[in-house]
Amino acid sequence: MAKQNIPQDDEVDLGSLFKVIGKGFKNLLSAIVQLLRTIFHILILGLIFLRKNALKLGISVFIGAAIGLYLDLTLPVKYSSTMVVEPNFKSTQQLYNNINYYHELVKQKDSNLLAQTFHISASEASNLKGFYIEPIKNENEKYELLSDFIEEVDTTTVRNINIKEFKKSFTDYDYKYHKVKVKSLSNTIFEKLNTPIISSIENNPYYKYQKKINDENLLQNEKVLVKSLQEVDTLRKIYNEVLITEAKKAEIGTNITLAQGVKKTNELELFDENLKLNKELIDNNKEKAETTEIINVVSTFSKVGIEERSIFKRKTFILGLGTGLLMLAFILLRQLNSYLIKFKEGTHFIS
Repeated sequence: MAKQNIPQDDEVDLGSLFKVIGKGFKNLLSAIVQLLRTIFHILILGLIFLRKNALKLGISVFIGAAIGLYLDLTLPVKYSSTMVVEPNFKSTQQLYNNINYYHELVKQKDSNLLAQTFHISASEASNLKGFYIEPIKNENEKYELLSDFIEEVDTTTVRNINIKEFKKSFTDYDYKYHKVKVKSLSNTIFEKLNTPIISSIENNPYYKYQKKINDENLLQNEKVLVKSLQEVDTLRKIYNEVLITEAKKAEIGTNITLAQGVKKTNELELFDENLKLNKELIDNNKEKAETTEIINVVSTFSKVGIEERSIFKRKTFILGLGTGLLMLAFILLRQLNSYLIKFKEGTHFIS
């Protein structure tokens, strides 16, 4: 009898399980339907609100846009130009400080100091409207820096490296290339700004000294690598001459074969060393080329600036959107005030 009850108990358990699953699906479906109804209800209320207040919102947007259009047509046109640079010797932060300093002078309208800094007239300096700088972000640079760091440290340190924390510690100053942007009311002033901005870093005694030491180190390293290559080539020639000489004295086959095997191994080791030294010499020359200047200028400011044409910077768009949002906020606050008055009067209390 006990054996017959076991299948029945299993059937009861399965039946209960299916009921629970079915109830769960039913509740999930009901929740989804309720969510869709809520979203639809909110959408309808929003459309009703817009239909009711469309005229007010439309008029406010039109007035703001009209004022903005008038300002766009009457105010002087702004021009901009950009310069891309690659700072060396950790001079990036100083470059950022200098650019921010120039921007502060513009904000303070100190045309005389700007004129002295950039060797331009005071009237030209008064046309400057802003200095900006930002990195040209490339995620691959983070991984390259991490890879270089791993090569320099021991295995224990590598195990303790948190990649996410390492990436977070990567600042704007750590990127390789940076973009300097200048805005001005004159579209012919930008070319005059190239030299003063770069010279402000290159004339810094600290960076000049760093460059001098770096140049000396690279030159010394080049001499060592070239000398090492010459010595390796000399050894290879000697080994080749020895192999040729011993091959001509082929008196005992087995001994000569073993000797040739040893010589061949030495020849391969020297060949590998030659390749290694050549690679180091190439890397050294590459670094020398990249650090020829304290700041490498990838592209300078253009002779003629570009007019600021972005619609999002137009006062027509900004004022039109701004007045529309102000009207929307006013309508919502007015409705909230009406609701609070009714609530205070007791119309929403259940008696």
